[in-house]
Amino acid sequence: MGPIAKVSREEVLDLLRDRVEAAGSASAAARSLGVSPAYLIDVRARRRPPGRRILAGLGLETVVVPMEAARA
Repeated sequence: MGPIAKVSREEVLDLLRDRVEAAGSASAAARSLGVSPAYLIDVRARRRPPGRRILAGLGLETVVVPMEAARA
């Protein structure tokens, strides 16, 4: 595993916005990420958190870090 960098939800949403712009539409971006357009819209509107497929499509993943390591 490489270095772990903490990414804020705002940064994830910025990456997602860039992905939608590059794809040309939310529907096209949703297809490329393997999620429904409704789900992608909910994530962008902060009604739902970004899930595994969206994070993976953005080159990210969720990692659980022990509290001792998080404080270091």
